Amino acid sequence: MTDASLAAVANFDQKQALDLRERQIAVLGSAKQIAHVIYVVTELGIADRLVDGALPVGQLAADTETHEDALRRILRAAAAFGIFAEQEDGTFALTPLGEGLTSARIGGLRPMVQFSFHDFNRLPYTEIMHSVRTGEPAFNKVFGMGFYDYLQAHPEVNRFFEGFMAHWSRRLADRFAAELAPERFGRIADIGGSNGYFLAKMLQRHPAGTGVLFDLPEVVADAEPLLKEHGVAERVEVVGGDFFSSPLPVGADAYILKSIVHNWPDATCVTLLKRIREAIGDADARLIAIDQIVPPLNQWDHSKIIDIDMLVLFGGKERDLREWKAIFGAAGFELANTPAAYGWALLEARPI
Repeated sequence: MTDASLAAVANFDQKQALDLRERQIAVLGSAKQIAHVIYVVTELGIADRLVDGALPVGQLAADTETHEDALRRILRAAAAFGIFAEQEDGTFALTPLGEGLTSARIGGLRPMVQFSFHDFNRLPYTEIMHSVRTGEPAFNKVFGMGFYDYLQAHPEVNRFFEGFMAHWSRRLADRFAAELAPERFGRIADIGGSNGYFLAKMLQRHPAGTGVLFDLPEVVADAEPLLKEHGVAERVEVVGGDFFSSPLPVGADAYILKSIVHNWPDATCVTLLKRIREAIGDADARLIAIDQIVPPLNQWDHSKIIDIDMLVLFGGKERDLREWKAIFGAAGFELANTPAAYGWALLEARPI
């Protein structure tokens, strides 16, 4: 091959690489449009309608009372990033990726999409620069109060959020039941345990164990039917209270905080962990946090995206392993296991 030919190939490769980078930037820069497409198909329940097979756009439009051509364009965009499959005959079919948006799927992502587009999430992001400049949650600036105060003032939003947290309890219970090994503990206290699904699943695995479900009174008020459904109601003490101000359960062998710690800044987290340390006293109990670990440097993980929610909405943060060890140590605990390197992880700590 001549020098001229080699130069032509090199130039072609550079152009191809540049085109690829441009396409990648185009996708990243179109995140808003992609997110809105996902929101539309979620709100319309398109994935549910395609569970039994592909359907034409006309039928989907009629069923959802939408404009046929507008819906076709939405579905075409969704198919471009793999949620549906656009077929030669003009129908659209569900893909394995799109199955994650079906309402019946335990652990699916439909509730996360709804959470992302709720006003209490959407509006604070219009003021994200406030958080970047001050380190404070933009939520407080937009609504004039903190996230949890807002929930108390808006019961319908609070009900949605409780359902969203219950959804995450189901995901986390299925994922971490074996790793947690609840049969090690005689009595388990689930602090901020929502409607009790997680604790119920742990006690189903451990027929000899008992538990304490601790959360706000209005949250645990709905727990009894679920605990009865799982056959563990007689073994669970349900306690309503605020884990920052009410007395915490004593005498437990394990204190579980699942998807709790990341909602708060370091100082507040240390206050909560110290309260649990005081409840443990001289006993050899365990603190178990099920939360996310941020990976180092440039590695991709969803925790780095959720961390922005923590910044904008709650004033909390996702933490790397070093930061987890620091807040444990400040509260009188030390890490007792080797958790997953990143992502959702089970961190077990023992009192020092």
